[in-house]
Amino acid sequence: MIPVGIFAKPPCPGLVKTRLIPDIGADKAAKVYRYCLEYTLEVARESGLELQLYLSEIFDDELLQEEEHFMQKGPDLGTRMFNALREMLSRRNDGAIVIGSDCLDISSKHLLQAARALADHEVVLLPAFDGGYALIGCSSIDPGLFHNVNWSSDQVLKQTLANAKKLNYRVSLLETVRDIDTLQDLEQYPELLALIASS
Repeated sequence: MIPVGIFAKPPCPGLVKTRLIPDIGADKAAKVYRYCLEYTLEVARESGLELQLYLSEIFDDELLQEEEHFMQKGPDLGTRMFNALREMLSRRNDGAIVIGSDCLDISSKHLLQAARALADHEVVLLPAFDGGYALIGCSSIDPGLFHNVNWSSDQVLKQTLANAKKLNYRVSLLETVRDIDTLQDLEQYPELLALIASS
């Protein structure tokens, strides 16, 4: 079975959704992140795929009680994703998937589509409207896939695709989804507006 690694941070004020803090404050930004993390965990469970958490740091939270978790390793996002994918592939040779925890558009359908795509592609990506991606899956991994990528920019997807082309990787692109990073993103989700209005 293909594993899904969820990258997660402690849902603590000031540590998460920092781009939202100037607009809604640190406490509400943390509530938004926690809601998204709970949603992401549920989506992964619904998929039936093996779930693993990759934490930015150790924290004690009821969200983590049922799930196997590991530490993210590396100085930047690309290195951390490479290490997580490599670790999962070392245990499962048919593929591995990494997702973030701030996308309410992602569904169990996307995870299953990605898992199927890895049968005949080296890379599968779920693009985001901001120029990045909300999911990456690999059946083969090379550190070059993450070289010279300007993380947190609108060039992430484009640069990752260019790296995949250099490696002669076959790439499957799924539909484009929305990450939640800005107030404009947040305003697309009535449930999040209701959450922060009640707090």
